[in-house]
Amino acid sequence: MREGWIPLECQSCNEQWEENPSDLPPRRTDFVCPHCETTRPIDEFVATQEGLKILDNFHA
Repeated sequence: MREGWIPLECQSCNEQWEENPSDLPPRRTDFVCPHCETTRPIDEFVATQEGLKILDNFHA
């Protein structure tokens, strides 16, 4: 089975990266940017609707 990666982007520092959904918290949970330490709900870091769907399916 192919593993899904979720594209993330920080609105504060504009860094873009990908994470494995198993390393991310469920939606509406705070997440800290590893680049600038900004804290926001994980939903605000997920760069695409597809990424949100993958995150929802992983934590369902």
